[in-house]
Amino acid sequence: MNLPSLTQSTFDAAVAQSALLVVEFSDEADDFAARASHVAGADSAHWGHVDTRVEAGLLATFGIGDEGALLIVRDTVVLYLEKGRHDSLRMAELIRRIRALDMAAIKAEIAEHRQAREALQMRRVCPTALRRPFEP
Repeated sequence: MNLPSLTQSTFDAAVAQSALLVVEFSDEADDFAARASHVAGADSAHWGHVDTRVEAGLLATFGIGDEGALLIVRDTVVLYLEKGRHDSLRMAELIRRIRALDMAAIKAEIAEHRQAREALQMRRVCPTALRRPFEP
């Protein structure tokens, strides 16, 4: 299996173009390609690899060190990020479970949290919220 090597400049496009993207952060693409090929035959997920020796910016973005990690993104939402090496059985199970998720409900929950956070932020910066209540 030929895995695309993702870089700081190609990562966002790969996420945007893939309904389901599985990315391993490691220093050895061939090992991941071998494990991914066992899963990829029965699955339509897109696969990618980030070289931990080269892409320090991407590692920092996700808080990943040299130990590597597995990232799974569905519909531009990060649903799984765990450090360490994952075998093909574990990856297949994760993909199965992620495919079963109700993405409409997840995106609605994300939007609700975002609105609540923005409302709280607006209350903190709104000058009228800082004044005392009106006294006639």
